[in-house]
Amino acid sequence: MKKIITIIACMLMCIATFGKSYSISDKGIEFIKQYEKCVLTAYADAGGWTIGYGHHGADVYEGMKITKAEADRLLREDIKKFEKSVNRLLDALPYEYEFSQGFIDGFFSFVYNCGEGGAKKSLFYERLMKCRVKNGVMNESDFNFTVAAIKESKISQPGHVKRRYAEHKMMLS
Repeated sequence: MKKIITIIACMLMCIATFGKSYSISDKGIEFIKQYEKCVLTAYADAGGWTIGYGHHGADVYEGMKITKAEADRLLREDIKKFEKSVNRLLDALPYEYEFSQGFIDGFFSFVYNCGEGGAKKSLFYERLMKCRVKNGVMNESDFNFTVAAIKESKISQPGHVKRRYAEHKMMLS
């Protein structure tokens, strides 16, 4: 009887954590704002034109100007898109694990900065895929080794070094 109860309890835990949806916190949003800065006039970036807090796409064009309120609105819309990206990346992990909010905020910043494809190709994500988790507990050495890789992943601008170190610190909180 105890074995059946244990099996049922394990099944309920798996159901409760399967497909968990993570969201960025207010602290994570403020972190992104700190590193993206608010630019109200479109500027040329590697992938085209960017405005606000790192918003880019077909709707941004040379000479475009927005207000601070519009920049905040664009950030909220972008966060919804990137929330899907973050959850897709975490759902693809070959294990179930309950990440801390600090980890999620740091990971969210990383994905927001380099995109889902860039994050997926990073050394950090490669290591994250290989972490060992047993009974919902992450191997501490694997986790520390993985999170350390964020400091060296997707650095193409001088400001990325400081940001990656701050993401690293946030992920460990």
